[in-house]
Amino acid sequence: MEVNQFLPSMCFGDAVSNDAINIRKILRENGFKSEIFVKYIHPDVAEYAYPLYKYKKNPDDIVLYHFSLAGGEVTDYIKGLPGTKGLIYHNITPPDFFRNYDQNLTDICTKGLQELKTLAPFFSLGIGDSEYNRFMLEKNGFDRTTVLPIIMDWDALIQDKEKNVGSSWEKNHVNLLFVGRVAPNKKIEDLIRIFYYYQKSINPDSTLFLVGNEQVLKYSQYLKELTRALGLEHSVIFTGQVSDKELHIHYKKADVYLCMSEHEGFCVPLLEAMHYDIPIIAYNSTAIPYTLGNSGVLINSKNYPVIAELIDIIIKDGSIRQRLIKKQRERLDYFNTKSISEQLLTIVADLSHGH
Repeated sequence: MEVNQFLPSMCFGDAVSNDAINIRKILRENGFKSEIFVKYIHPDVAEYAYPLYKYKKNPDDIVLYHFSLAGGEVTDYIKGLPGTKGLIYHNITPPDFFRNYDQNLTDICTKGLQELKTLAPFFSLGIGDSEYNRFMLEKNGFDRTTVLPIIMDWDALIQDKEKNVGSSWEKNHVNLLFVGRVAPNKKIEDLIRIFYYYQKSINPDSTLFLVGNEQVLKYSQYLKELTRALGLEHSVIFTGQVSDKELHIHYKKADVYLCMSEHEGFCVPLLEAMHYDIPIIAYNSTAIPYTLGNSGVLINSKNYPVIAELIDIIIKDGSIRQRLIKKQRERLDYFNTKSISEQLLTIVADLSHGH
């Protein structure tokens, strides 16, 4: 018996791709033969995967299909495979977020949600990477569901955490940070408006770093026009996609992590911020409260001046900051590799019995 994973596409730095790589590592460490098969493979991750056509069908295999966008012919291929199948659902952004910015992404997300409605009869188990995603599987007809959080490469992050940032750290300067794709569901315009109140009314010696791939060009253009209109073009930094080393530096420099996203399937950067002991302020939506648990500061209303004041309190009040960090460290322990590995092996054992 093999436990093989399938994805429509795989690329460097993508949370779904990283999750598949880490699942394969754990499976192999526990004695399973395990490969990843992909239709579109980015050269930077080619060492981890085989082209889809190289898979040799075997009814004794366990198939794990990562679903996060419309798979099209890949989804049809998976439906037709023998063997016991589990669907790992990473969520699909509602297409309305993209409608005014990118018709192609609107169409892809629409098709993905349509595909999701057809999948339940073909899979023995629906696996959400968050409780929110598990609930969405139930909503789409999956009778048997469970949760397997995204698996982080903590060893790599620990090594990075121990490195020095260097002389570029400005001790009296406040850095606010967001990490993620520059996409409409992330509501980055809200971050910019919060920062406007913070810099203009509280602390002019501050910068907002927006770290991530500018995926939706029309949306990025709108955000940059907004920063110019607010007089923030020199204080709001769009970094684009960065290397692991550069990402580490941004986390090490950050004083507060901000997330105003209105749709997340999991939100890996929240765990990374916890790991780097950065107090988190996040909007209460979709998977965010499930990832944060009883940690960070979860807000229900986007009152920009109030959030700006909250940032100032967290930065200036050491006791509040330390309590937040303590809670975040406790929450982070839930996502330790040993615990999630045990959950993965339980899922494999369940599927191997043909349930």
